[in-house]
Amino acid sequence: MNFCRLACIIAAALAAGSVAAAPFQNGSFEQGSAPACNTFNIPSGSTIITGWTVSVGNIDWESAPACGWQPSNGTHSLDLVGTGGIGGVQQTFDTVPGTTYQVTFDLSGNYGALPVVKPLAVTINGVTTNFTFDTTGRSALNMGWTTHSVQFTATGASSTIDFVSDVSALGGPLNAGAALDNVQIAPVGAVATLAVPLGHAHYAAMLLIALAAIGVYWRRARR
Repeated sequence: MNFCRLACIIAAALAAGSVAAAPFQNGSFEQGSAPACNTFNIPSGSTIITGWTVSVGNIDWESAPACGWQPSNGTHSLDLVGTGGIGGVQQTFDTVPGTTYQVTFDLSGNYGALPVVKPLAVTINGVTTNFTFDTTGRSALNMGWTTHSVQFTATGASSTIDFVSDVSALGGPLNAGAALDNVQIAPVGAVATLAVPLGHAHYAAMLLIALAAIGVYWRRARR
């Protein structure tokens, strides 16, 4: 094995270990490029909410207290149906294969139009769990936020979560879906089957070890 080949193998191994998605972020929808007040009918494919992509239909980005209902956390939340009866958001984030994670989120609903009971489908890596929220008696200052949770076991270095509210079965230009806020994702203590992704300090140490190994190999080869 010549020097160049050895160096290429080590470089490739280091590069492969450093590939990762972004950590989960902005679970309360506080960050992004939008005016301070409500932003309506954000279309599919939009990424103006930091970390999130509108996955289907369109959504409304609610701001409180002057412009919208009271969120469960911070100053912003989502109405997952902007207009047309369906909308959703998704995010892809770092996970460690073999580790079990718990997702928690706060659920309410847009009380201003039918249906009274708002559906929410939470899909993680292709597996869907369904939830509902009854908006009877709710108002801007009485949203009745409820906390729900779901667990999943990661099978790869990244996972995707998708929140979708679909009220299109009623027909017409429906614009009131499930409301979402305060999404949090954390491991619940399962033992990972692969090593935790390494930080920059670990990669620096690995690089130094690799360079030292190359130096030893090169000196021996010259003898």
